Amino acid sequence: MNIFFLIIGILGDIWCILPIFTYRIFNIGNGTGILVFTIFILLGLFWKKFKSWLCKLRESKFGRLLVRIVGFCIMLTAILVVIESICIIRGANRKPDGTETLVVLGSKVNSYGPSLMTAQRLKAAIKFMNEHPDTKCVLSGGQGPDEPFSEAKGMYDYMVSHGIDADRLYLEDRSTNTRENLKFSKEIIESEGLNEKIVIVSNEFHLYRAGLIAKKLNLKYKTLPGRSLLILFPTYYIRELYAILAQWIIYR
Repeated sequence: MNIFFLIIGILGDIWCILPIFTYRIFNIGNGTGILVFTIFILLGLFWKKFKSWLCKLRESKFGRLLVRIVGFCIMLTAILVVIESICIIRGANRKPDGTETLVVLGSKVNSYGPSLMTAQRLKAAIKFMNEHPDTKCVLSGGQGPDEPFSEAKGMYDYMVSHGIDADRLYLEDRSTNTRENLKFSKEIIESEGLNEKIVIVSNEFHLYRAGLIAKKLNLKYKTLPGRSLLILFPTYYIRELYAILAQWIIYR
């Protein structure tokens, strides 16, 4: 058992730490991952002492209660992760038929171009638009404090440079979050007379939560996932678990 914990902990920590050194990305996602996998490593290193301490703890009524509470919290967390993961998988598999209007949700852009995650969304959108030459696309995202221009402008430049006709693209450059992405994009779609059935384009882990917001805005939607880079997946996937839980509890 200690070897199992050590292997899982070391591999998991490496996976969560790599984005910090390779792309300078650190957020609640890989922070949580590092914490959890470090606990796995400690369990592997001190498994016998942990088992002995656990046995002593169970000798008292308070200790048994504490063990049950902690065990229940771990079980509840595991159940939540499984449920959210199923929702994420289902949310990324609402296949479009090619007649809808694309809405690409913005994420970080740099002076030299879109971030890695943004580029994956744009590649999916470009492929779809090449396969469906009548499709129009709304690029949605405002300018963050650490961005040289709006996310919509950065995505526009990228798509035009990759062969997409500028006449097929519409810029929504006011939004600061996913809800505003969809709300303001809906306004553009209505004012420009575009097909009000949309395809939400984002990274696969983000599409379920975006779909929840789309439903609240009475949007008929399908989804198109931009595949996340393997090295970054746990960082953003774990962060999205927090965001989905907040969506369920706070923004329901």
